[in-house]
Amino acid sequence: MRIAYQGAPGAFSELAALTLYPDARGWPLADFGAVVRAVANREADLGILPVKNSVIGDVGAAQAALAAADDRVVVVAETSFPVRHCLLALPGATLAAIRSVESHPAALAQCGAYLSRHRLTPRVTNDTAGAARDIGADRNFTRAAIAGSEAAERYGLAILARDIADVADNRTRFVVVAAASSMASPR
Repeated sequence: MRIAYQGAPGAFSELAALTLYPDARGWPLADFGAVVRAVANREADLGILPVKNSVIGDVGAAQAALAAADDRVVVVAETSFPVRHCLLALPGATLAAIRSVESHPAALAQCGAYLSRHRLTPRVTNDTAGAARDIGADRNFTRAAIAGSEAAERYGLAILARDIADVADNRTRFVVVAAASSMASPR
């Protein structure tokens, strides 16, 4: 089974998808609209989208992509997934050296108090894991990413701080979609 998600490998959407469907193959796509289109066009068996976060509320871009689907996809499952944001940087980097932090806008918003407290400049990117991948490739010790610990491991980054979201029990509700005439269920 192939499940589409927004972001690079290691994104929270991929982790949520593989929790529900451990035998599935993840398919990373650039944006939420691409996920919905891939499912509607039957290029992917399923798609997963984050629709609401306990800190920032609705994930508007994902909900807009679902609304634009015009009943070509249906929700077949959902999960509330814990999102544990970490501050990731190159091995050897220090918090004192970090000047900017990159991530998806939702992740930056969920960690706003941490960024403000440490006087870190947020920089918007397309996704959490993609930001981690880019930090690992750039070799700039003044840049960091907000992503999960899995992204740190995947892209060879150090975890400078764990659980940096403004709310300790940070959770995101994800919905799984299938083509309107398909039927799918977890496991």
